[in-house]
Amino acid sequence: AAHGRATAVATGIQRVLPDKYVFTYQGDGDLAAIGTAETVHCVNRGENIMIIFINNAVYGMTSGQMAPTTLPGMKTTTSPYGRDVGFVGMPLKMCELLAPLKGAFYVTRHSVHTPANVRKFKKAVTNGFKYQQLKKGVTFIEVISNCPSNWKLTPVKSNEFIEKEMLPYYPLGDVKVPSKEDLAGLK
Repeated sequence: AAHGRATAVATGIQRVLPDKYVFTYQGDGDLAAIGTAETVHCVNRGENIMIIFINNAVYGMTSGQMAPTTLPGMKTTTSPYGRDVGFVGMPLKMCELLAPLKGAFYVTRHSVHTPANVRKFKKAVTNGFKYQQLKKGVTFIEVISNCPSNWKLTPVKSNEFIEKEMLPYYPLGDVKVPSKEDLAGLK
C-alpha cells in the first residue's frame, strides 16, 4: 500500500474478501504520522483486521528523523537537541489513543527486546488472528522495537534503552481486552 494507506487498503481487502485474515504491518511514520487519520477511522469503524504497529521512536527507514512516537528529549536527526515537547508536543501513545474507540476489540503493547517478550508478542499475534474469527473489530498490537543504527547505539545498548527509557513511557501489556461474553463462540 502507499505510505500511510495500509489500513485503507486492508479495509478494502477485508470487505471484498470477508472470510480472509487481513493484517497490516506498519511503522511510526506510516501509522502514527501520515496514516493517523486512516488508522483512527479504521478502528472507529471496527473493521475486521489486525494492525501490527512497530514503534522504534524514529523514522527508521529514512535516517532517523523525529517521529510522532519520539520520546521527550530524545535526539534524532531532525531534533539534534532532543524532542522539545513545548514546541512539537508530546509523543503519541497509539494504544491509549485507539483503545477507547468502540471498534477496537483488542489493544495491546509488547516488545521484542528479550526472548520472553518475543514469546508474549507471538501469543498476542496468535490471539489477534483468533479474534478475527469473531468479526467484532480491530485487533491492534503495538510492538516496542529498537533501531540501533539510527539510535547510534549497539544492539545491547539499544535493548537497555528500551528497558530504561521507552518502557516507562510506553508500558507493556493489554490496554483493552475482550470480555468473556465477547469471546463466546471462539474456536
